[in-house]
Amino acid sequence: MKNLLIGIFLSFVGCSTSHIDKGNDIQEVKVHLHHGYYDDVNTFEQSLTKDLIPDTIKISFWFTKREQEIILTKAERIGFFNFPDTFFAKPNEMQLPDYGAQTLRIKSRNKDKTVVWFNPTDELRFKYFVLLRELKILILDIIESKPEYKILPERKGGYQ
Repeated sequence: MKNLLIGIFLSFVGCSTSHIDKGNDIQEVKVHLHHGYYDDVNTFEQSLTKDLIPDTIKISFWFTKREQEIILTKAERIGFFNFPDTFFAKPNEMQLPDYGAQTLRIKSRNKDKTVVWFNPTDELRFKYFVLLRELKILILDIIESKPEYKILPERKGGYQ
């Protein structure tokens, strides 16, 4: 009986520390940002995909607790969770290349919001778009400052 209890305890400790051993902070603030054609960070699945043009590379990825706090603070400060669900493109205008729907989803505790936008966004009709862009840039700055992102290969080309 004592060995059974020790085994259960060790398996519980093993399960609870395996997450820590990997160096991952618990993703209490989950982010899914899809931008461009194939650039995608998804901490719901702890992954990041970088568009290398013409290929992609996918790695394990997560935000630290502090990075999550920074993202959530900015999202709450700009009212992200109250934004409209969709920001439409300007009528009768196109952007080339056309990346299609771009998305940002942030989930924290009892808040879960997804915003979709199309370029070129009609910034006059959607006053929140400037704030959304600030949040997107903050997230990208955090991503691009991380060592695991810096060691990824450079893009080989561009879209026209």
